[in-house]
Amino acid sequence: MKKITELLEKGFCFSVEIVPPRNGSDFEKFMKEISALKGKIDFLSVTKGAGGSLRGGSLPIAYFAQKELGVPCIAHFVCRERTRQEIENDLADINYFGISNILALRGDPPAGSSEQWSGDYKYAYLLMKQINEMNNGKYLPRNNNEGEFRAGNKTDFCIIAAGHPEDPVEDEIMHMKLKIQNGAEAVITQMVFSFEEYKAYVESIGKAGIVVPVIAGIRPLVSLKQALDAESFFKVKIGENLKKGLEEKGREFGIAYFSDFIRKLRKYKAAGAHLFALNDTSLALELIEKSK
Repeated sequence: MKKITELLEKGFCFSVEIVPPRNGSDFEKFMKEISALKGKIDFLSVTKGAGGSLRGGSLPIAYFAQKELGVPCIAHFVCRERTRQEIENDLADINYFGISNILALRGDPPAGSSEQWSGDYKYAYLLMKQINEMNNGKYLPRNNNEGEFRAGNKTDFCIIAAGHPEDPVEDEIMHMKLKIQNGAEAVITQMVFSFEEYKAYVESIGKAGIVVPVIAGIRPLVSLKQALDAESFFKVKIGENLKKGLEEKGREFGIAYFSDFIRKLRKYKAAGAHLFALNDTSLALELIEKSK
C-alpha cells in the first residue's frame, strides 16, 4: 500500500477518520458500514482510544479496512502509556500487518481523568524519533553490552503529525519543528471549522519554514447540538455564523457550508480534507460528492 506522502504528490486527497466500535459491538456490521467508502476516498485513518477507553481493535480494523477497501490506512499510535520496549513491540506488529502510515501522537487522558503519563515519552516528537530510528534499522538493545542500538531490518513507516491550530502560534511552530526534525513528513490538523482558520494556520507555520503537506482536519456539523457538543467536549471555538446557520437551517446549511469549505481548500491547493465524521459514512460521502 502507498504512503500518504505518495498520494499527496498527486494532488488533493479525500480521507475519513473512523472510530473503532465499542467493545462488544458487531464487527462484521461495522465493517459493512464503512465499506460504503470503498472507491470514494484516498485513505482512511483508524483512531486509537485513550487509556481506559473501551474501544479495542485499532490495528486489526486498519488491516482489514486496508485489505477489503483497497485504500491505505493510517494507524493512530499513542505513546502516553507505553514504555520504549512496548512501543517497539507494537510498531513491529504494525509493520508485520503491512500498515505503512502512522499518525504519531502523545495522546490525551480519558475524558474527565487527571491521570499523569505512565509511559516513557511525554511528547509526540520523542515517539517519532523512535519510529524514525526503526526506519533506519536501529532497535533497542537486548542488554547493556549491545550499545545504544541494535541493528535490524529497516522499517518503512510514513510518520504523520497532528497539527494544532488552536495552540499559540509560537508554541506550535516550536513543536512542529521538533516533529519534522524527528521524521514527520505530513500533518493532519486538529478540527478546524473554517477555511480562514486553516489558511491562517498554514501561512503562519509556513513563514517559519514549515512546508510539509498540511491536510485540513474537518469535523462536519449538521446541527446546532453537534456544534455545542463539540465546543464543550473538544474545547474548540466555533464561529457564530456557523452556529447561527445550523440553528436556523440545520443539516441543509451544514452540508452547504462544509462543501464550500472543501471547495475553497481545493482552490487554495491544500493537501486535502480529512473528515472526522464519527463513522457517519453517509455524511462523508455526501460531502465528497457535493464539494466536487
